[in-house]
Amino acid sequence: MSTLVYVGANVGSSLWSMFDKFDDVYVFEPDPEMFSQLKKRYKQFEWVTLVNAACANETGKAKFYITPNRVSSSMSTVSTTTHPIDHPQMDMREIEVDTINLGEYLSDQGVDYIDFYLSDAQGSDLNILKTMQSYIDEKKIDQMYIETHGDGLYLYTDLNNQFSEFKKILGDNYEFVHASLGRLSGKIVKESDIPEGEYEWDTLWKVKA
Repeated sequence: MSTLVYVGANVGSSLWSMFDKFDDVYVFEPDPEMFSQLKKRYKQFEWVTLVNAACANETGKAKFYITPNRVSSSMSTVSTTTHPIDHPQMDMREIEVDTINLGEYLSDQGVDYIDFYLSDAQGSDLNILKTMQSYIDEKKIDQMYIETHGDGLYLYTDLNNQFSEFKKILGDNYEFVHASLGRLSGKIVKESDIPEGEYEWDTLWKVKA
């Protein structure tokens, strides 16, 4: 049995190319409007579990900030000093959403091993990953594709999503494979080649043998 976990799927456009390659798929999206579109697209596939909640440290309720473009909505407001390119107007609308502790949820669902973990949670990726510590310690995730931020940069007011913090959590059991720099046309680079000041990139990690 192969398992995919996708945090922050939006309307599921990126999910479409991969969801049918796994036996079990768990998809999380907190924005109710985006989730409505996601559900219409995937509800007929019985191996796909759709969850309308934000992954967080605790299960409950929390504030969620909707951006005009809908793809950069977050658990935190956007920093006006470090994130002006994607959010020039900084017009964010606050709503309340359900939250779940991802590690606890997956454990309750009987998920013992994750073949591919994908996280695009707009600054919450590190906090969410911390709830998965038991999976990390026991090497129960094969590959991870996670959005990270440049060291010293806080794109969101209340969230630390810096690359060096991921290395602390993953360093013993996982190796950094490469980064994909979206603003540079998806260029794939090694850690040493990431341009100074690049504020956001996607990182691929692989479990160590």
